[in-house]
Amino acid sequence: MRYAKGSLVITTQGDIPLLRQVRNSRFISHQQLFELLQYDAHVSSRGSFNWRVQRLIKAHQLERLESVSWQGSPIYSITPNGLAELESQGEFAIALHSRTRQMPDRAQVFHALELNAIRLSMTRNALVVNWQSEVEISSANMVSAAPYQKDYDAIVKVWIGAEVRQFALKYERSLKSSKQYEKVRAALEAERQIACVIYLTADSDLLLALLYQLTPISKRLGFLTARSFRERLLAASVTTDARSAMVTLEEFLLYSHPLYMGA
Repeated sequence: MRYAKGSLVITTQGDIPLLRQVRNSRFISHQQLFELLQYDAHVSSRGSFNWRVQRLIKAHQLERLESVSWQGSPIYSITPNGLAELESQGEFAIALHSRTRQMPDRAQVFHALELNAIRLSMTRNALVVNWQSEVEISSANMVSAAPYQKDYDAIVKVWIGAEVRQFALKYERSLKSSKQYEKVRAALEAERQIACVIYLTADSDLLLALLYQLTPISKRLGFLTARSFRERLLAASVTTDARSAMVTLEEFLLYSHPLYMGA
């Protein structure tokens, strides 16, 4: 089939996975996008990837953010045109669609980029079985008969040896009010779909503040800094409450299985 010169032809093998990844990430750097698509076997050539991104920017499917970068790499977000293209291919997300009045808030850029970095750290070490993004979680929560109690930043399945463990992930860059944390505690206490929640924080001071606000609690929670998580992964030390000794993330996840928790 021949196409008119200069026309944009969206491919299901190349363009749709790229647009979907940008949408689900809300914001993502050029390098992060390339690596995630590479690990998912959607791209192999850096040159063709660069060409594809520039082509989608020129077609106003993607937007490059001005005056902001991540480790020297440009940052992208999806546009309403890009969302409409995804929807034309059956890729609809209730939480972020082409008629959404409020597109992703740029105040959340570095929150999103840090989550991408966390995901990549696990992916590079062959730990990730599945990563469900906040866009996917909140979309599912809007229609589910048994929704999660919170729109978590991610729900992750990882390999622990030959076994798979699942956890909800929350990343905190700043401290909320005590009233907000009361609501968070109530939601976590009511959560029945997820056995454990990992809270990552921007620094150790915020970790201690969260520990004070959210414990003691019946839900199994683990707290550690995002940097420790990225650098040490399953060997990172996790705090569960002020009275208990720290454990490794591997131990925390292994013994968060219902089989062990009911023992």
